[in-house]
Amino acid sequence: MIRVGITADWEVTGCAKRLILNAEYTQWLADAGMWPVVLPSLPGSEDQALEGLYALVLSGGGDIPPQLYGGDPLPLPEERFSHRDRSAFEFALLWRAMRLGCPILGICLGCQTINTALGGDLVRHLEDPEFHHRRANAGRPAPRHRLHPEAGSLVAALYPSPDTRVVSSHHQALGRIAPGWRITARGPGGVAEAIEHPLYPRILGVQWHPERTPRSQLSANLTAWLKSQAEEYLRERGIK
Repeated sequence: MIRVGITADWEVTGCAKRLILNAEYTQWLADAGMWPVVLPSLPGSEDQALEGLYALVLSGGGDIPPQLYGGDPLPLPEERFSHRDRSAFEFALLWRAMRLGCPILGICLGCQTINTALGGDLVRHLEDPEFHHRRANAGRPAPRHRLHPEAGSLVAALYPSPDTRVVSSHHQALGRIAPGWRITARGPGGVAEAIEHPLYPRILGVQWHPERTPRSQLSANLTAWLKSQAEEYLRERGIK
């Protein structure tokens, strides 16, 4: 079974601290024939966390503290930060996984993590007056929109048709792109929806949530790609 690590957050309520991760991620991976291994954000444990894993998914969640990418530390409206241990753990985990050549899929916050950990920054509050990228209020469904992939990119190869729509749920967006990376798909308003790097073909960051549309052909193509990359990584390293 292909073991895929997936990052999670901490939720602190009073004296209680819980590990949290939306079940959609784990079911999406399991339905594609991979076994999800939930990784607690324990800074300093990154090498142990990667042992026996064939791929890594950086999941969605709260915002990255702006001081980690040179932003003003004063919070803005709508910012809801991940637990402080999460970004520290995920940045180090990403760097180690890249060094090993481990396949990585970053989803929403995970895409933003790839960009900020490698030298980019974020738009801390995306103006979205027509609500293409986040819901108008808590009672409305998350919006869906088309992508405009770059010809010749990985995303273009996975995108089944121009009518395919993805689910978005984010108030932040990629700003300055990390050195060497490029935007390979955009959504409404020109917002970056995917990033790739020619030297790291096993890493893909997507701003949308494929786990929320598991029956979509695009979501199936993403898990098929991740599984194939994990199998190749397994063969190269001779992991048992």
